Amino acid sequence: MAVVEAARFLRAHIALFDATTLRGKAVKDHLVARSFPTASVRLFTSNSDPEANLSEFGGEAMLVAQPDIETLGHLDIAFLCGGPREGARYLDWAGRAGFVAIDLTGAANKGTGAPVVNATVNPEALPTGAGVIATPHPVSQLLSTVLGPIRRLGGLRRAEAVVLQPASTLDAAGVGELYQQTIELMNFKDIPKQVFGRQLAFNVFPAWPQERSEGPGEGRPDLEKEILAITGGDYTLAVQAIQTPVFHGHAAMLHLVLEDGATRDDLRACFKGSDEVRWARAGERPTPVERAGEPGVLVAEIRGGPGDASLWIWAVADDLVGGTTLNAVRIAEALLAAGRSRGRP
Repeated sequence: MAVVEAARFLRAHIALFDATTLRGKAVKDHLVARSFPTASVRLFTSNSDPEANLSEFGGEAMLVAQPDIETLGHLDIAFLCGGPREGARYLDWAGRAGFVAIDLTGAANKGTGAPVVNATVNPEALPTGAGVIATPHPVSQLLSTVLGPIRRLGGLRRAEAVVLQPASTLDAAGVGELYQQTIELMNFKDIPKQVFGRQLAFNVFPAWPQERSEGPGEGRPDLEKEILAITGGDYTLAVQAIQTPVFHGHAAMLHLVLEDGATRDDLRACFKGSDEVRWARAGERPTPVERAGEPGVLVAEIRGGPGDASLWIWAVADDLVGGTTLNAVRIAEALLAAGRSRGRP
């Protein structure tokens, strides 16, 4: 029996760590919307706030508890959905308790040896057995989704990208601080700066200051290295990220240099039949606002650069509806289909 067919009869015991975060809520929504086969679901939080002990899954109210490795019991797949510090706390639990941890926190992306997997680009990197799988940084997720098919089918020689990063990259804390800054500025009051360290509302600045390493598992990974590893890596790449006053949704301006003789039509052909990337239709406005609530990457504005095989493209994606959260659920689906989790009939 084919593994995909066999997976229909398997159900996984799953858990969401820090299930009440924006990432945790998005993962829950994807699991329900995609009818992921669950034998049991448990929701955990690192927050000791008693008001954070109630959530839901598929419309059913559920209690959220603080996790304890000694009482985890049978678990197949866990989604780590908090911040880097919370993620670092739980990374070794997968090996100790014998489950697969899909890390969305960024804690596993630097120096842990965990494979970084974009399920639509490098699914062959999925390991067998218990352990940790890292999801790409949100910038890496967007760019590897676009660059992977181009590198594989179109002959990519060089790429440069400037990515406009939303406040939601830093989860609810980032969204909340941008909102409060906007309100306070409109009322001529002092603004909070605990998350971004400066004014973000009505402003832009390089994204790395608030992503510097301040503790275990924190700090941004080497984006170029991460993207090259995911996509195959035989081209040169430069990436910069700009922090923008947008609540959620990534946008990127990419300059691509293809193999000599390649054309716009060759570039479009790289995504023919893709469920992940599509070209904007006439009249569509590819901005984070228009992409809110929509999965996948929308690409537009193909314009010629210097040289016949040099092109500029504009790519936009909703980081909560798509991005790393949907990728994490796809990783779980792939594990179950391949029999690499401990899913039981």
